[in-house]
This record gives sequence, structure tokens and C-alpha cells, in this order.
Amino acid sequence: MSRSRKDSGDRRTVDRRKPSGRRGTRTARRASRPRTHPLDLLTQAFLALAGRRVRTLLTTLGIAVGLAAALATLGITASAAGAVSDQFDALKATQVTVKFPATPAADVQPQPEPATAERARALNGVRAAGLRSRAADHPLVTRLAGGTENELPEGNITAAQTEALEALAATLERGRWFDEGHEKRQDRVALLDTAAADRLTVDGATPNPLVYVNGTAFTVIGVYRAPVGNTDLTSTVVLPYWAARQAPAKLEFAPAEMIIHTELGAADQVGSEAPLALAPGAPEKLAALVPPDPRSLRQGVESQTRALFLGLAAVSLGVGALGVSNTSYVSVLERRAEIGLRRALGASRRAVAGQFCVESGLVGAAGGALGTVLGIQITALTCLAKGWVVVLDPTLTAIGPLIGLVVGLLAGLYPALAAARVLPAETLRSGV
Repeated sequence: MSRSRKDSGDRRTVDRRKPSGRRGTRTARRASRPRTHPLDLLTQAFLALAGRRVRTLLTTLGIAVGLAAALATLGITASAAGAVSDQFDALKATQVTVKFPATPAADVQPQPEPATAERARALNGVRAAGLRSRAADHPLVTRLAGGTENELPEGNITAAQTEALEALAATLERGRWFDEGHEKRQDRVALLDTAAADRLTVDGATPNPLVYVNGTAFTVIGVYRAPVGNTDLTSTVVLPYWAARQAPAKLEFAPAEMIIHTELGAADQVGSEAPLALAPGAPEKLAALVPPDPRSLRQGVESQTRALFLGLAAVSLGVGALGVSNTSYVSVLERRAEIGLRRALGASRRAVAGQFCVESGLVGAAGGALGTVLGIQITALTCLAKGWVVVLDPTLTAIGPLIGLVVGLLAGLYPALAAARVLPAETLRSGV
């Protein structure tokens, strides 16, 4: 009795150690399969791609174009934003405008006294400051007395102190600026910008030429050049500031503005101090316009442009990934006999799936490297054509091939799983 129990115990011990049934067969089959070395897997994938050169090249180009578009977008937008920051007009960065109210309030008038500008000039960081007031409409400006045609279409009329023109960076071409005598005597004199002088044929050959504003004659004593991009002083007839207070020639002027040109970096401080200096009794009635920070402008240009083009780049990269996935799946269908033979000879599902993943990964990595080179070249050529400084993030250029590798692996995941599910018996039996 004890001996039979001992025999049965030994048998149970043997049964535990020796697998039986289908599970044992799978274990034995798995143990008998040769393991695929990673280098062999890489070699097989490379040879498979080399055997389909044209298809591999076209698929690689799909990834390359998408990644090149993404890198070029990032590079061009960063370079463009840098150019905007570098070329940001220094005048606008140092110009503060203080607007006076339309109705009188406390000691604040729509057209303040000319001496008010002295308070602004006394502030720290101010280079030049002067009052300016623009006409509310476009009056008739002619070169000849009694003219019925407007020889200066959409002509602008501005009453300004000389210091306001200097603060706006206007440069005198010929003649002279206004002086205090013109202001005190209320002389009917005028300045023209170069565009208005050409239109009215004021060429300097005629001494003391006259222009007529609503039929009232003004003597042209100088011609100035408006700064680039300043439409307020282009095609403009400038009268002395007294005209804004007296409104000659049936002109109506808008409330005055104090134009202040500051030292670089002093605009914010001057903008906060100017209303109190110009109207101590009611500084809240004045509105000070301070130029925006160039860094904010740069960030806005960069973010908006980048968001637009990165969407297009993502679409291109997605199309390339779909191309890799489609090509890999077609390759699986074409190589079913090869896959079945390999499975029959002992290749595991993991080895078959691994080979297709490696193939798609190689295609993605090659496309990523090529796309990185193309993206850098496109960015450099664009910046060279525009005269910009090339701005590229070295991190993005370094991880370009890695991005392509990841995209290729993700695109080849489904074809690899489809290849692993191929049954060797069916493919060999059907001859496919």
C-alpha cells in the first residue's frame, strides 16, 4: 500500500515536470524555434527594402516632404518673427501720443496753449515734443487762385508745431521750418511734404509759391519728407499750430495731440507721466498711447503664422504616414507565401511582425533624415531671399530622424500585425 502511494507520487512528480497536451506541444515547439538575432532582423529588413527600390524611395519621400514642411514652417516663422523684431521701427518704439478731450474739462482744452508742450519737453527721457491737430475733413487745395479742381486729391491739412514734426521724424528737404514769429504773428505760411509738392508743382524754382486752401492763400516756406510708412504726413499741407485755434479758411480741426519722441526704453515711463504733467487738474481726461512691446509683436507673429502652417505640415506628415502604412500592407499581401514559408520553417509571429516594423521604421528614419535636410535648406534659401537671419532650433533638427522613425513605426504597426496573423498552412496549401 505504501509502495503504490510512492509510485503514484513519483508519477505525479514526473507529470508536473513533463508538459503534456497542446500546451506542452506549444512549449516544445517554441523551444525548438531558433531565435532571430536583431542584426539578422535588420539585415532582412534592409534587403527586403532594397529589393523594392522605387516603392521604398517614393514612400520615403512621403515622410520626407511632411517632415520638411514641418521643419521649414518652424524655421521660417521663427526667422520671420526675428526679422519683424529686428526691423521694428525704432521711431514707433519711442513715440508716445497724448490725446486731448473733445470737450473742455477743468483746465483741459481741446486745443491747448502752445506753451503746454514745454511741460512735456521737461519730462525725463523726452527728446522732442509738440502739438498737432488734424483737419476734420479734406478741404479744397489748389495751386492757382480761384481754381475749381482739387489739385491735391484727398489732401490732408494739419496744424502743428515744428517740434511735433521733428518728433514724427520728418526731415526738411528745402526751405525752412516754422518759427516762433510765425506762430505769434499768425502768419499764413505752410509746409508741404514731397508728394504734395510734386502734385502741386511746387519745385522750388518759384520763390515764395502760394497754395490755396478753400480759396485762402498760404505761402509755402518749406518742403519736408515724411517718414516711411507715416500716412498722416503724406500728401499733407502743414499749417502753423495757431491755425488749429483760429480755424482759418473755414477749417475745422479735431482735438489736439501731443506728439512725444522719447529715449529708447523710456516710452512707458513718459506715457504714464505725461497726462499728469500736461493736465495736473484732470489727468484722467487725457489718453496716452504707448507703443506695444516688440517682443509681444514678435510672439504674436510667430504663434499665428506657426499655427497656420503647422496644420498644413501635420496634414503632409499624416499623408506620408498613410503612404507608409498602405505600402507596408500591400507588401504583406504580396509576400504571403514568403511569410508562410518562414512560419513553416519555425519563424515566430514576433519575428515576422518585427521584420515589418523594422522595415517601416527604416523607411521613416530615412524619410526623417531627408526631410530634416530639406527643411533646413528650404529655411535657409527663404531667409537668404528675404535677407533674414536664419533661426533654427538645433533640438528640432537633431530629432528630425527620430520623428520620422516614430512615424514609420506607428504607420507600420497594423501591417506588421497583419503579417503576424498569416497562417503558414493556408498560404502553402493555396500556393499564395
